[in-house]
Amino acid sequence: MGVTISFGIQKGGVGKTTTTAISSYLLAEMGYRVLAVDFDSQGNLTGMLTQQNIYDFTERTVLQAVKEKNPVPYIHSVNDNLDVLPAEDFLSILPRYIYREYKGHPAALLRETLDVVKADYDFILIDLPPNLGDHTVNGLTASDYAVVMLQSEPFCYDALDRYLEFLTGVQNNTNPDLILGGILTTMLDARATIDSSILDQAKEDFEDLVFASVIRRKSRIKEFSIEGIQNRIKADRVALAPYQSFLEELIERVKERQVQ
Repeated sequence: MGVTISFGIQKGGVGKTTTTAISSYLLAEMGYRVLAVDFDSQGNLTGMLTQQNIYDFTERTVLQAVKEKNPVPYIHSVNDNLDVLPAEDFLSILPRYIYREYKGHPAALLRETLDVVKADYDFILIDLPPNLGDHTVNGLTASDYAVVMLQSEPFCYDALDRYLEFLTGVQNNTNPDLILGGILTTMLDARATIDSSILDQAKEDFEDLVFASVIRRKSRIKEFSIEGIQNRIKADRVALAPYQSFLEELIERVKERQVQ
């Protein structure tokens, strides 16, 4: 049975999609069977992993999957170990579908959909949108673990407490088995004093919840969104190394929980 992990915070531009995409790619390289679920109507995870226009997938997306509670016809293969459940901007109508047509629990739709294929994968990674609406509630309700993104800048740090409160609300109301996997610091600019100060403050406030791995700003990571994720040359390996380190920590935390 696969482990489902969501990546989120209610702040845009903090590296959620890039982290989900690269983590999916690296886990697949490690030999795991991975399903990446694009649950953001911007469709950036879809574009980054498939290197196709998101509108190539119109009527063949996660939206159709949840309406039918069956993702199988809509899963797109990226390589032997990596699949993606795509999205495009019609996913934004999900709340309307939930409250006008869906007859079940409004928070359980994605979980029920992914349960159909959960046994087929080692990991299912969900890219959440930058808000606290129905998409995020569904994503967290479908998750075994939540990774919280912390861009090392003040606005994102200010959003952290509210997102953690939101996770607690999901645990209390729709998914008592949800585990906070940890807080991942992203897009750190080593030249900026404030970035380092925010990281230090996060470690002081949240202690072991903060991953030791830190994702720093690198131009090569931006290029992956245009060229696709690659692991061929030294610049690729340098860019990917912090994500590899993060995944090693994350997998260790998952294994520790499974033993308990």
